[in-house]
Amino acid sequence: MPDHVSRWPEGHSLPALPQQRQTGSRAESVDLTPEERDAFAALVRHLAEGD
Repeated sequence: MPDHVSRWPEGHSLPALPQQRQTGSRAESVDLTPEERDAFAALVRHLAEGD
């Protein structure tokens, strides 16, 4: 690292940033109808093709 760039000491939080949670939130899920699953699959295929 160049001498003119200082490193923030490890283990110290940045004073301008709020404290972050150490763990993520619970996973969320949504039940889709068969029609919604098909539409989503078609969308993913369309995006994968780059059209």
